[in-house]
Amino acid sequence: MLNKQEITQKIAGIKRSATSLRDNVQTVLCNIAGHAFEHGDVTLYQKLYDATSGLNRKKMVKWVHDYGFAQLQKDGSFRLNKTARKDADFPNGEAVVAYLSSEEVPAWYADEENAAEILRALDIAQRIKSLTAQIEKARSEGRVVKYDFKAASEAMDDLKRVMAA
Repeated sequence: MLNKQEITQKIAGIKRSATSLRDNVQTVLCNIAGHAFEHGDVTLYQKLYDATSGLNRKKMVKWVHDYGFAQLQKDGSFRLNKTARKDADFPNGEAVVAYLSSEEVPAWYADEENAAEILRALDIAQRIKSLTAQIEKARSEGRVVKYDFKAASEAMDDLKRVMAA
């Protein structure tokens, strides 16, 4: 087992590596956007997407949608956002890269959720487990547990509907 000092050193290394990785992804995203603008080719987004398992792909894809002239498809591939490309006012891909690399455009990892936001996320499975525990506790205390099959079925249908949306 590592001691506290060794763990602290490992954490410092992870921080350096994570910073470097985030910055490398940002550089690649900006350059793919320039390539997409100039050539209409968004296939490199697919390679980056495939290579970034374990990173916040949701934020990365949002950045691509907002700035990168591409849209993620259900199959995990990207298609060119022709309208964004046509409407963009850049002379070439180099200008796209310069703009996207500037302070004017937030990095893909900017605005990460803080601890309070992460903990505030609604965990459906946890809520169902909590309800189960409440029912078990009520029964063990001899309290009446009211169950209307039709109303519960409708509530489950509502839950399925909102989860599918």
